[in-house]
Amino acid sequence: MANQSFKIIQKPFFVRFFTKTLAIILAAATLAGVAFAIYLLINPGFITVDENSLLKLTSIHYAIGAILAAVLIGLVARGIWRYKNWARTVVLTGLIISIIYFFVVVVFAISSSIFAGEAVVPVSIILKIIGKGLVWFLEYAIVPAALIFGLMKTSQYFEDNPKQRDFVDRAVRYILLGTALSCIVIVGLIFLFTMTEAWDSVEEIGIDTMLTGTIWRPGSIIGTKDAQFGLLPMILGSVLSTLGSVLIGVPLSIGTAILLAEVAPRAVRETIRPAIELLAGIPSVVYGLFGMVVLAPLIRNIDVTRNTGFGLLNASIILAVMIIPTVTNIAEDAIRAVPREYKEGSLALGGTHWQTIIKVIMPAARSGIIAAVILGIGRALGETMAMIMVIGNSIAMPTPLTDNPLTLFLNTARTLTGNIAVEINYAAGAHRSALFFTGVLLFIMIMLVNSAARFMMRSRQES
Repeated sequence: MANQSFKIIQKPFFVRFFTKTLAIILAAATLAGVAFAIYLLINPGFITVDENSLLKLTSIHYAIGAILAAVLIGLVARGIWRYKNWARTVVLTGLIISIIYFFVVVVFAISSSIFAGEAVVPVSIILKIIGKGLVWFLEYAIVPAALIFGLMKTSQYFEDNPKQRDFVDRAVRYILLGTALSCIVIVGLIFLFTMTEAWDSVEEIGIDTMLTGTIWRPGSIIGTKDAQFGLLPMILGSVLSTLGSVLIGVPLSIGTAILLAEVAPRAVRETIRPAIELLAGIPSVVYGLFGMVVLAPLIRNIDVTRNTGFGLLNASIILAVMIIPTVTNIAEDAIRAVPREYKEGSLALGGTHWQTIIKVIMPAARSGIIAAVILGIGRALGETMAMIMVIGNSIAMPTPLTDNPLTLFLNTARTLTGNIAVEINYAAGAHRSALFFTGVLLFIMIMLVNSAARFMMRSRQES
């Protein structure tokens, strides 16, 4: 009944003129597409095939594409003529995409004109180029913009039945699902590519040899066939440096998160939080320079034989500082997400502020804090440049310098990421494949960390 009354309403003249004109233009485009397809079938030589092209499209392919486009445009024209909202949505989407395309073309044209050549372009010439680009953009975008304006103003006159709304809802849901699944697909493709490149080393060298071998002497370096590809020193280097960073950085980060979320006044929070966020924006090479110039001389003052200041301790301190922003921000958000009633109930029962934080708020925010630590571990495992600069890059097994086992952290080492970055430029054959296998190991290590964290969270919830 509602739809019948809707159809009886007389549309204003400007609405009928606009929609009918747009529908006729689209119908003319449909006929032009069909005529173009027929002409291609009659005169195949009109389209030349590029032999160097990967697809090598012929006139038949272009004709089929023109027919499909004509059918789509024809359906949209029919929908506009009958005031169907789905057709209006399709036209709006196409017009918006065209305006974005024109804008991108203008930006690239302006950039190429300004930055091309060896001489610096004067400011007056730059302004002239930008002006010409804006004029070109307005010339090509004014018609799509006018059509968008007209379709937006006449939106109330287009019919939108429940089936169409349900179709749009399902389409949006599937699009969002595809967007979410694309992350998994991308990670899977990266892992598949890395594993494909690493498979030659698995067949030629063997997984057990690479995982348990303690000597790394690739044949492309020593120039002989007696190459050794033991990754155990680099595995230990990554694990020990990450462990050291977690032991140093996680307590500092969680303590800072508690301070910002529950203890510090507003003035202190507004001072400390930007400083912590600034740590995340500092390039890793700057952290490496700090470790080389500041930390290395300080660590060298420790009176231990063969202590150069470069090694696992230096790397752990640098990584600890680098993971502080990640762990602190996520842990603070987790603490703030705890319902206010938990805190008020604990205080009402006589608990002190500190007891409330330790026994109520922190257990409630445990899952978020664990997620923060996991992300911090991933950040530490993936760091490359700073580690190359401060860890010493020794490919030998890290061992204590003296009888004191803690001097292990004063010895030099090399991480898995550093091993890839240092040698990938000149690696070839089995050596290159072994470096890709190193990347596979990094994937597996991250997966093990995530699995362990989920197991811990599940066991705590069940208990």
